[in-house]
Amino acid sequence: MHERVARWKAAWESRDADRVLAFYAPDATHASALVPQLYPELGGAVCRGREQIGDYFRRGLVRFTSLRFEIVSVTEDAERSAIEYRRHSNVDGEHPKHVLELLEWCDGKIQAVRVFHF
Repeated sequence: MHERVARWKAAWESRDADRVLAFYAPDATHASALVPQLYPELGGAVCRGREQIGDYFRRGLVRFTSLRFEIVSVTEDAERSAIEYRRHSNVDGEHPKHVLELLEWCDGKIQAVRVFHF
């Protein structure tokens, strides 16, 4: 696993929204089917820019008292990472959520994310 993915994983597992947000470029996008559930006033499934992304992360992470990503696979090149994992948390109980995240990197920051929950 690439060092940037390990740091990304550790940030999420810390449940610290600002730590996760630090990975994102100022004009990044974050798309997920969960966005409308947690941030309905956006009117869609995409957060645009660090302010919206940070608000979304704070709303989502408050639900977790425990969070661990079991990495299944990572496929990446210099500009993209495809990370498949099982999310173990108090929210998921005994049925970890299967997730695939596609991250686009630019100058060491995340420019775009697409999240798929199965």
